[in-house]
Amino acid sequence: MAYLLPVLFCAIAAFLFVLVAVYVRGARRAHAAIDAELSRRGIHVQGLGMNGAPLPATPSVFGAPERGIVLTRRDGIRASLSPHPAQGAAALPGFGPVAPLHTLVEMPTDLPDQMICAHERAQAVFGAFPPSPQHTGNARFDARFGIFAPPVGAAGYHADPIPWVRTPSATTLFTNFDVLGFTALHVHAGRARMLFAPQAVDGLVAALDTGASLARPHEACPPAQPPSRLMMNSAKGIALLLVAMLVPMVLGSSMVPRLTGMGFEIAGSTVACPQGGSFHYSYRPNRMSTCTHASGTYAADRTAYALWQFALWAPYVLMATAASVGLYFKLRRDTARVVLRNLAP
Repeated sequence: MAYLLPVLFCAIAAFLFVLVAVYVRGARRAHAAIDAELSRRGIHVQGLGMNGAPLPATPSVFGAPERGIVLTRRDGIRASLSPHPAQGAAALPGFGPVAPLHTLVEMPTDLPDQMICAHERAQAVFGAFPPSPQHTGNARFDARFGIFAPPVGAAGYHADPIPWVRTPSATTLFTNFDVLGFTALHVHAGRARMLFAPQAVDGLVAALDTGASLARPHEACPPAQPPSRLMMNSAKGIALLLVAMLVPMVLGSSMVPRLTGMGFEIAGSTVACPQGGSFHYSYRPNRMSTCTHASGTYAADRTAYALWQFALWAPYVLMATAASVGLYFKLRRDTARVVLRNLAP
């Protein structure tokens, strides 16, 4: 009877580890399906190391793209998400390494040199006296961003910096900017770099398509679906895992001594008192735990009691660990399924 609770914990822990295996398998299947869909679209996937160097793609790239990922289309347009401070936002003037975790889209373009950024960032880009911005005619966009192009040349003419504003796909482009969290665009010497909010894989693909439509404004622009959210960065994931493990253990640490130290029949009295009696647990290291019955008091079997505590706590810890790990992989599986659903044609 004393070991009924440990056996119950063992059974629950075993069940939870089975769920962990199910969630891990589901996440792997979803990641493999994402990889197949990207291959079908002609998109090459690589990971990014902490130093910014490309790495072979692994399932963790799809499960945690914030650790570093690069998607490259056949036409050379690429989207990346890198935690390295010298990449991402640092690739654009006026940003630097203060906000490295942005979706960066890089592409060749015929657009003239220009900078599109928030009005409050113009001084960081151009200095104390930034040039006057041009406008797109979209009130929502113009309220937040300005188009800063080089001054008119000696001939009094320069190329239109925003030809995409006067194309049929302009409305879709503005909508995609809102959906993907557009931050800035920098064009220099035929190379464009765009910044968006950090995105999961489906958002990176939508950013690729949006960048391609901006570089070739007379081509159709596919509307971006609301992308899935990044599950969390690694630090938050580890914190969630630890909290999920520690909370039930802390709660249990205050419950178990009450159930055992106060003479609960199925625990201390049964295990630590082989001659019968009521178990009294001593919390003081210099005093023995005792058993009291009608004939008197005798020393409790502390070894048997310690073994019982181990039999209780070991499966309890395994149960808490399995629950937290299962929660983590369930989130990864569910996020991957949302990404796959958004990528489906």
